[in-house]
Amino acid sequence: MGKGFWVGALLASVSVLPTIGLAQATNAPGELGGVGAIAALPAEHFFQGANYDPAIPSPRSVLGYGIGEAISPHAKIMAYFDALAAAVPDRVKLFEYGRSWQGKKLIYVAIGTPEKIANLAAIQADAQRLADPRRLSTGEAEAIIARHPAVVWLAYSVHGDEIGPADSSMQLAYHLLAARGDPRTASISANTLVIMVPIQNPDGRDRFISGNTNATGLAPDSDPIAAERDQQWPGGRINHANFDLNRDWFAMTQPETRGHTAAMLKFYPAVVVDSHEMGTEQTFFFPPEANPINPTIPPEQRALRAVIGQNTARLFDQAGLNYFTRENYDAFYPGYGDGWPSTQGAVAMTFEQGSARGMAVRRASGQTLTFADTVKSQFIATLSTLEVAARERGRFVRAFYDFRRSAIAEGRSEAVKAYVIPTQTDQATADKLAAMLIRQGIDVGRARSGFSACGKSYSAGSYIVSAAQPTKRLIRNLLEREIALEPAFIAEQERRRRAGLEDEIYDVTGWSLPLLYNVAIDTCATDPVVETSGVGPQLIQSTSVINPDARVAFVVASGSAATSRFMASALRAGVAVRAMEEGFTLDGRAFPAGSLVVTRGENGPNLNATLAELARTTGATITGFDTSWVTAGPSLGSEKAVALRNPRIAIAWDSPVDRYSAGATRYVLERKFGVPITPIRARRLSNAALQAYDVIIIPDSEGDYGATLGDAGARNLKTFARNGGVVIGLGGGTAWMAEPSVDLTSLRRENATMSEAEAKARIPVPKPKEGESTIEGANLADATALANATAEASREPIPLDGAIVRAQTNGAHWLSAGIAPNLHLMLIGSDIYRPLTRDQGDNVVTFAGPREVAASGIVWQPNREQLAYKPVTAIQRVGRGYVIAFTVDPTYRGQADGMDALLINAIYQSAARARPVR
Repeated sequence: MGKGFWVGALLASVSVLPTIGLAQATNAPGELGGVGAIAALPAEHFFQGANYDPAIPSPRSVLGYGIGEAISPHAKIMAYFDALAAAVPDRVKLFEYGRSWQGKKLIYVAIGTPEKIANLAAIQADAQRLADPRRLSTGEAEAIIARHPAVVWLAYSVHGDEIGPADSSMQLAYHLLAARGDPRTASISANTLVIMVPIQNPDGRDRFISGNTNATGLAPDSDPIAAERDQQWPGGRINHANFDLNRDWFAMTQPETRGHTAAMLKFYPAVVVDSHEMGTEQTFFFPPEANPINPTIPPEQRALRAVIGQNTARLFDQAGLNYFTRENYDAFYPGYGDGWPSTQGAVAMTFEQGSARGMAVRRASGQTLTFADTVKSQFIATLSTLEVAARERGRFVRAFYDFRRSAIAEGRSEAVKAYVIPTQTDQATADKLAAMLIRQGIDVGRARSGFSACGKSYSAGSYIVSAAQPTKRLIRNLLEREIALEPAFIAEQERRRRAGLEDEIYDVTGWSLPLLYNVAIDTCATDPVVETSGVGPQLIQSTSVINPDARVAFVVASGSAATSRFMASALRAGVAVRAMEEGFTLDGRAFPAGSLVVTRGENGPNLNATLAELARTTGATITGFDTSWVTAGPSLGSEKAVALRNPRIAIAWDSPVDRYSAGATRYVLERKFGVPITPIRARRLSNAALQAYDVIIIPDSEGDYGATLGDAGARNLKTFARNGGVVIGLGGGTAWMAEPSVDLTSLRRENATMSEAEAKARIPVPKPKEGESTIEGANLADATALANATAEASREPIPLDGAIVRAQTNGAHWLSAGIAPNLHLMLIGSDIYRPLTRDQGDNVVTFAGPREVAASGIVWQPNREQLAYKPVTAIQRVGRGYVIAFTVDPTYRGQADGMDALLINAIYQSAARARPVR
């Protein structure tokens, strides 16, 4: 067969499906047929002349319909891969890597020759050895490179409403196993091991399919505004917990991500594809990516992505498919499904297909895009990737090895040789950070004794991360304060900003884990010399009670994440707990403000067993005392020893609530701290009786709270606060609360300030007098004068795409008791607020000064100047209750552990001081 045969055979025309008719695949009864019907696809829609082996189960034989004729739910996808594994167990092997929040099975599928499937353990072992060149001789490495297949990891549909990729995984698997008319499948079989994750987000996908099916009538409707593609809140994109799984790769908050990354680290793939969908009006994106590119990705990885891109472009050209590269989608953030594998050494890339968001959609051009079209494009792109990986097997495998080897060399030669995570300040958070690194394949040691390094002294238990290891580039991304953008890129964004254009930043520009965890780490020019022990992946390190038989009281010092966990868990367990407003000294030991006290006199006979269990599960250090005699500070029986209570918490849910904010807030409270909360649909807050709750949280918004809640909602929440409830606003929730017509908080949003130069250059635009059709003229000397003349008279501050900023706490206020004096938080958007006056309330946390406020990422100079000293968290007394306003959402992606204690304080400390009417 000629060289071009398989391309011509593969690429059928991408015309609109002939008829939107009746689906024979549907089981729904009826006179005319089932719901969501379309005509069967032509037999050769995906690959003309493939001559599929009848011994291999076809999708139609298992699903009851052909690929592209219906959107397959999770159960159908699992059934098809089960059928393949049963039919050809020597060529297909399934592995379960976890369960979703809803208990749905998460699998990856290995497809290869009988020899490869029989020797998967040996392939894994070679991958593990190749991933750590420190333990390989040159000869051993060359031998592995010579025999090792290019492991290609194909991951589909991480967003539930990106429906085409998951169905394309079944078509690709069928093609690889059954095609007898495609000469390239032999090369793919010989030179690669294909691993598929058919569906990364089953909960979101099934949510989307349910809504789509429920809204579909006799036939799919291609109208863009048809109900079948108008997703109900929270939509199918996110998982059950309302998380974007494509932003969770190094944060690993979700079971879907934790299982996926652990599975990938077993095989260390050389090539990774993350298949997505995007807006309906767009075509298809594949690499090369747009700028900026993460500087830790070496040239060879970039070059190989371009090789795959060029091959895919060739196939798309022959098929008459439109595509684009080097636009929109950058390769900077390491938290994506392509970014994280790239920092591990894979040639990783994102594919994005314009989505039908249903069976068919009419584009603005009048053309119809079908679900089958989107499946076909993904099929072509991934098959193209496999073709290149097979053809360039040795180059891909060597690129992976060289990436890991050169990372070690960089760690040995560059200025930073090691990172130290001290444990003196917050042992629990340091423990979690170390465990998070371990989970990502990073070597971490724990000092067996005290030591000196980096010009400082460290206690035993401190963590050490050597830079001279294969994961050095990932370490740098996770631990360094900032991954610098290219100066030329920043200059171009400045130019665009001044010209009134949107910037070209796709996602956040700062993500440092130590900053988000609010843990100080140190960098060392030499490796510390101290004996270390290994570290496990447990996020919480169990402790035991010190002096468990103490006769009088137990104290948990503030300043640790474990303290907040203990507080929430102890109160749920029925333990009487007091929080100290000020620091105190007990039996010669000083404890800071915010420390917790548990006395025997206020608790029952099972206190010892309860405290032992709490120490085990929360990691808190609980110290017993035989006296309550305090020598400095308030006594344990003082009114400054505030009795806490277990509050009943509700959160606004459903539109216009921001789904990510609601999900992250619920995750932080329920999954990190074990605090159950009740979601209440936002519209119910207008008239629902709220006295059953102590705290109501209004998350960030993605719509208009005012339109949903109206005046009645504002009145209801004010009444709730006046009667002793606590209302907490986060981000956009605070913005609504600060509206003058709502006035739940006296904070007010600011317009952008104007520099002195801007003010001088501003050309006043007088209003025309009544009856006049013209106004006074003005000369514009240059383009700068034009920009000044056309600038808005009042405008919002410059929106930030996502940068980590510094804040400082008011240590005198009980809301910040036990909170670090300096905090770091993710800032997104443009909201900046005027502080409360003293008669209105207290600004408990404020942004740092203009020189210190920017911690990581892009914070434009005008933002720095205007943000300085403005409120992050403010509190007001309202009747018998409180209103607490977070001007920034502190629960960002469930990752900002350093802000968790402040949110917990806002709930528990305020609820303890409110005086509800019962």
